[in-house]
Amino acid sequence: MEDDELFFCRDYTHALDSQYRVTLPSAWRSGDGGPHLVLFPGRDRDLLLFPYSMFQEFLVRARSSALANPAAQAALAQIGRVVRDIRPDKQGRIKLEKEMLEAIGVENQLVMAGAITHIKLCAPQNWQPVELGDASVFLDEVQKLNENDSDGFGALLSKLTGKGGKA
Repeated sequence: MEDDELFFCRDYTHALDSQYRVTLPSAWRSGDGGPHLVLFPGRDRDLLLFPYSMFQEFLVRARSSALANPAAQAALAQIGRVVRDIRPDKQGRIKLEKEMLEAIGVENQLVMAGAITHIKLCAPQNWQPVELGDASVFLDEVQKLNENDSDGFGALLSKLTGKGGKA
């Protein structure tokens, strides 16, 4: 499966092994173990896994924008400090750091929620899925994705650094 064909749907709860590894669901991986991923801390006591191909797009934009922008340089330094390169083994297992898991409240169980473009990892007690009958809760946000996104890089930096407005 090519990275540009990847999308992540459904949610799964898995147990961590003694080495803090968890197996990616088979629907999310290919025959060689799984996609190359990049791990970011999220905003809501979660971790976010992005396909490396998506991260490469971010790198291209970061390289062209950050050199003359001190705020972007500072944000990228913080991102570089916390981002992790994740490569599944042949069984599709990914190794996570104990400190990162503790920071999001994970003990033995981990929720892996498909978020279409990426994977959200969180503790079961922090996962609050929306019931199908309440689709309007998220459909308004989906509609906004298709409206005037002229500064996606600034918005991404803002989200990753936890600051409102443009970075």
